[in-house]
Amino acid sequence: MFRCTLFILLILLPHAAHAQVWELVWSDEFETEGLPDPARWSYDVGGDGWGNQELQYYTENRTENARIEGGVLIIEAHKEPFKGNQYTSARLVSRGKGDWAYGRIEVRAKLPSGRGTWPAIWMLPTDWIYGDGGWPDNGEIDIMEHVGHDPGRIHGTVHTHAYNQILGTQKGSSIPISTATEAFHVYAIEWTPLQIDFSVDDTIFFRYFNEGTGWTTWPFDHPFHLLLNLAIGGTWGGAEGVDDTIFPTRLEVDYVRVYANTALPEVTFTPPPAPEPGGTLALEAEASIIQGEIAEVAFLQGDGVLGIDTEAPYAWTVANAQAGCYRLAVRATDALGWSTTSPASDLIIGEGCPQAPYLIAPHPVPGRIEAEYFDLGGPGVGYLDLDAQNLGGAMRTDEGVDLDDTADEGGGHHVTGTTSREWLQYTVDVQTSGTYALEARVASATEGGAFSVEVDGVDVTGEVAVPATGGDQSWQTVTTGGITLDAGLHVVRFRIENGGFNLNYFSFTPESATPVEREEKPGGFALEDNFPEPFSSTTRIAFSLSRATFATLTVFNVHGRRVATLIDGRQAAGRQVALFDASALPSGLYFYRLATPSAQLVRPMMVLR
Repeated sequence: MFRCTLFILLILLPHAAHAQVWELVWSDEFETEGLPDPARWSYDVGGDGWGNQELQYYTENRTENARIEGGVLIIEAHKEPFKGNQYTSARLVSRGKGDWAYGRIEVRAKLPSGRGTWPAIWMLPTDWIYGDGGWPDNGEIDIMEHVGHDPGRIHGTVHTHAYNQILGTQKGSSIPISTATEAFHVYAIEWTPLQIDFSVDDTIFFRYFNEGTGWTTWPFDHPFHLLLNLAIGGTWGGAEGVDDTIFPTRLEVDYVRVYANTALPEVTFTPPPAPEPGGTLALEAEASIIQGEIAEVAFLQGDGVLGIDTEAPYAWTVANAQAGCYRLAVRATDALGWSTTSPASDLIIGEGCPQAPYLIAPHPVPGRIEAEYFDLGGPGVGYLDLDAQNLGGAMRTDEGVDLDDTADEGGGHHVTGTTSREWLQYTVDVQTSGTYALEARVASATEGGAFSVEVDGVDVTGEVAVPATGGDQSWQTVTTGGITLDAGLHVVRFRIENGGFNLNYFSFTPESATPVEREEKPGGFALEDNFPEPFSSTTRIAFSLSRATFATLTVFNVHGRRVATLIDGRQAAGRQVALFDASALPSGLYFYRLATPSAQLVRPMMVLR
């Protein structure tokens, strides 16, 4: 019960001062009379209902429907026969002329009145890169919607693969604005890497969080463009019919302004001298920010995370560094998710550029091996892929293996587009000789897939069938056992015998682990509600990790300032509980965040005394 109250308190908080400095980067003040500026706006044209059974025909370059007059953009709907429709209107889009990933987008507007009107200020992706390449997989941000049969109520909504209108799971909220059709109000979002805040006149009424579970809940990590339109009728706007006495009716826009955050972290990284093969690589970096705090510094090899440090001086070491040619960089991230990455630097360990583990050190066995971290060396060395391009495009775009964003536990990436005769190689370091089981995390829409695994050129599994799992993002674990491994360095080849399936990761587990022990391990990456909630002094925070990894559990106040670090370091797989003592903190709203190198989750909590 209180959890719902907490979110109501959260979304009604006044606009807070965050660690962001907004700088105007794009605007239209609508000062020139006539048609909208073609350098800023294009039109979506047509009258086919637009997927919502809308009744209007959207026109192009027609002043009756879109014009600038008296310093205001007017989008006007008319009742008139036009190309088979009974109404006309306009839908302006900034696609290709104003596209942004993150920022503050604000529009000052006065809305039309009358039953049957459905004005909207909203955003769609410029490039449709996720899932099936369509809606809702690639996201939609509805900054403002208003329907004439429910006057004076403003709605803000997001749609994603997991949360959308088709499933009835869309995320959103509304706020009463009694003068929405009589006066101008500022409708805005502040979009950061961790959340999107929806506001009217700087009063936040809805906050959508990045859950850290990948594109199915957060496709909002690449450029979107703006749409301004006035629809007539439709499944929502026309739910109670259309009053034909209201025409012409108009949406008026005073200005559109887009701001970018200039208070970004600064990071400096100088690669160290190369160690001898098998030695320890010691990395150091400097990071700062003019406003706010640095939350973490990630040390990168290519697109992979070597490790994360959350406290200055920032450093990371890689033991057992193997000979190879590596591309190193450092990414600094502040408490609100804004990040800056240093220029990449080359580091050569040993001589030449032989086959080498992607993250410099071999994959430890027992342990989980992420499929996307196949060895360096290129085609015929680290992998064999029968097409020359990475058709997934999610990471390692200069390599031929198809990599896509995954909807599996913890997010990250997976290998897709598998074809018979392809293979991937991984350098591993077996810690203890013994008998192991191999567990592969796979997804397939059809039956018939199969793989085998070789160690140092010897087939150790035979052909392993991949079942139909229900879809290419429906994941299951396939297990085969009786694999004898000797301690030391080995090369593992994951061979595609029959393709058509996706591979997220595979792992080697000692067979001495009993089935009961495996069942008791939680299967996912999760952050639970704290208990008790609300609390006056202490509360328990439970979280789960799907694998052993570096993790941090930190607490922030509403201004984004870190007030406590509960967990910081390598953690075992499974469910754990941390105790948070807030006795020295004032009453109020706080957030706690669980972060690993590949994902993060955020939840609110309330201290009340």
